Amino acid sequence: MFINDRLKNGVFVEESKNRFLCTVLIDNELCECYVPSSSRIENYLRLKGREVLLTENKGTNKRTKFSLFAVKYYNKYILINLNMINQIVEAMIIENKIKYLTGTRLKREQTIDGYKTDILLENDRTNENTIIEIKGIISAFREAKFPSVFSERAIVQLQKIKELLQRGHKVVYLIVSLSPIVKKIILDSNFSQYHSLLNECVELGMQLMAFSLSFEDGSVSYKQRLKII
Repeated sequence: MFINDRLKNGVFVEESKNRFLCTVLIDNELCECYVPSSSRIENYLRLKGREVLLTENKGTNKRTKFSLFAVKYYNKYILINLNMINQIVEAMIIENKIKYLTGTRLKREQTIDGYKTDILLENDRTNENTIIEIKGIISAFREAKFPSVFSERAIVQLQKIKELLQRGHKVVYLIVSLSPIVKKIILDSNFSQYHSLLNECVELGMQLMAFSLSFEDGSVSYKQRLKII
């Protein structure tokens, strides 16, 4: 997936108390920038003093001119924009870059038995639909723990997915690493309720998959499938 936006270089200074804002040094000037994530990035990465890439915000009524896009770690770029994950996965499925996810039609945010999907893949040949739930992960470690923070919403989603599986629906739970550094996903059993529900869903037939992304030469690409333990 090619990123059409022109990217700007900067140096990260600090994340603001407002979780959607940060300060970046751009051309020797301190600038307030938008953080496109509902979670604080400092929960996942240490950004202070690191080189970052930014995209220019479109529109005239924007509070900030730039948004965080990626940060440089070990001479590789880790994507920061969690809001882009669904769009990236959609593009890769359409371009047939994810061989184990195929279908006749791709639909986004469809409601199935009261559950709002990230992606719905319809297959005319098999007459079978696949519900895809996408989870993003940001980490600078080779082995990344998932989930990294407690999420009541994720637990509620798994409860609904369990009901869908019991009704015979096909579900793929897709963990996407925005970092090419990650080689393995470790399911954190400390989040006991989430971990238990996830195992129940897998036992009911849910496919649990993970892969990492890479950003090079202005393009986001499929890096590799990841082992989950």
